[in-house]
Amino acid sequence: MFELDDQVVATKGVDLGVMVITGFSGGGAYIHVKVDGMSLTYPVKDIKKA
Repeated sequence: MFELDDQVVATKGVDLGVMVITGFSGGGAYIHVKVDGMSLTYPVKDIKKA
């Protein structure tokens, strides 16, 4: 399970390196992350802990 401030990496799509979790949505189906000043949203299935 993921928690706020966990470091994660994408397993699908563009590799942006290590990202930090900033929030959750969709009942936990999506995770909001921040990397290089950008805020992005990924499906939970497309990320893993760094």
